[in-house]
Amino acid sequence: SKPELQIVLDQNKMIMHGLNSATVATAIKSRVSGMIATRLREFGDEYDVIVRYNEESRNSITDIQNIGIRNMQGQMVRLGEIAEIKEFWSPPNIEHKRKERIVSVSAVPYKRPLGDIAADIQIAIDELEVPSGVSVEISGTIEDQMEAFADLGLLMLLSLVLVYLVMASQFESLRMPFIIMFSIPFSFSGVALALYFTNTTLSLIAGIGAIMLIGIVVKNAIVLVDFINLMRDRGMELYEAVATSGRSRLRPVLMTSATTILAMLPLALSVGEGSEIWSPMGISVIGGLIFSTLVTLILVPVVYVIASRRGERNKKRKSQEQYKFLENNLSNS
Repeated sequence: SKPELQIVLDQNKMIMHGLNSATVATAIKSRVSGMIATRLREFGDEYDVIVRYNEESRNSITDIQNIGIRNMQGQMVRLGEIAEIKEFWSPPNIEHKRKERIVSVSAVPYKRPLGDIAADIQIAIDELEVPSGVSVEISGTIEDQMEAFADLGLLMLLSLVLVYLVMASQFESLRMPFIIMFSIPFSFSGVALALYFTNTTLSLIAGIGAIMLIGIVVKNAIVLVDFINLMRDRGMELYEAVATSGRSRLRPVLMTSATTILAMLPLALSVGEGSEIWSPMGISVIGGLIFSTLVTLILVPVVYVIASRRGERNKKRKSQEQYKFLENNLSNS
């Protein structure tokens, strides 16, 4: 709290002396805070000339009470005759949120993740004996961060839906997009490992980099799966088509991944001003892309074989039935 003087005006006494609140307030302000009477111009510069009482005439309650105010009749009226001056202790400022008074206690994080600090503060708050009618909440940057991560979650869900719809329309299949998108969860694992080994906290920028990976990592799986489908359409067996496609598409997959990783490397290794904000994006993209590339080359073909094996058995069974049917017709003829 800070000390202040409150001037409580008596409306009846002001009316008796022919004064009003505006006249009194203006007079007090001009004598205590001062008023700009003119401006002094000297060598091209301007200086405000403020007229007010000197400090010795306004540093006590008695001095304030003796301030003279002229009414409409030209008479001087002492402030003490029309007002009561009280000493009062008030807060530096009064803040409101949702029509309730609040007191903010702020802190600046230093060499610790914001989430860890918020968890420690919450533990300390839980141990406090809070009086009735008082509530303690953690807000500010941590609240904004939680809202931002919620928005990122919604954005990630929309990105997954859009990617699936595009691939389903192009492949004309509801199963193939699932095989291709199987690499996306492992890219998030790569993001977590990259942030862990580089001792980087998960921030909003790192989350944006993880969402970027949704559109980046699927392109390698699309190239591989599309070539496998092409080989099978040309009459190759399932395992032969997968092996041929793996050998043929290895170089394009590694080239596209390497170019993206090298492009993000300066961003991840930057040490200039503001680098702590943007480098997590480069780190998350590089880690997720490296991990997802390995998944694309190894795990996606395995998932493709598992998902297509049943259809392959049905196809062979149908071919055998057709062959037997033709063989029986030829023998009967």
